[in-house]
Amino acid sequence: MKILSKILSVLFPQKCLGCKKENEILCQNCLEKISRPDTPYLKGVHIASNYQDLVLKKALWMLKYQDVKQLAQPLAELIKKRVWKKLETEGWIVIPVPLSKNKLRQRGYNQAELIAKAISSNARADILFKKFHTKSQVEVKDKKDRLANLSGSFGITNPETVRGKKIILIDDVRTTGATLSEAKKVLKEAGAKKVIGVVVARG
Repeated sequence: MKILSKILSVLFPQKCLGCKKENEILCQNCLEKISRPDTPYLKGVHIASNYQDLVLKKALWMLKYQDVKQLAQPLAELIKKRVWKKLETEGWIVIPVPLSKNKLRQRGYNQAELIAKAISSNARADILFKKFHTKSQVEVKDKKDRLANLSGSFGITNPETVRGKKIILIDDVRTTGATLSEAKKVLKEAGAKKVIGVVVARG
């Protein structure tokens, strides 16, 4: 498979999603051009970019649905440059928003986990888990319904791991904020001292 991949990369070189530069999935120049959010901070969530940016939208879609895992690295870099350096992250636990077992089995990976691990060596994907599969939030239009859809869906493997700790929740996109709100509630109930959210984009 590695030999085949090398042959394909020569015949069909990877091109930047923005400028089509060869051998880069998202070059530094195009990454810096991704539009900033109108609201960089909203209800406890720090936001790195605007989802309406076409290059960013394509990158997130490819990471999430096309198995292009290498996009986690430049998207993590976007967070590092625009959000992370402004935060006091020393000693904080970094937790990706989890997928249900069913969704994880279908996709094969959690894009939020890939981003979180590319951001921090302190990322932990073994603390917060999804108890059961819920309807995709994209399919639920009403905000109240979105909250109801997620109610009680998150759990903590061991409350001792978060008790008295400061936590940063990582996700790819914040739409209504229902997912991050529910995850934050569960962590606070388990004894977390403080919980903030960090996302690549606001939908």
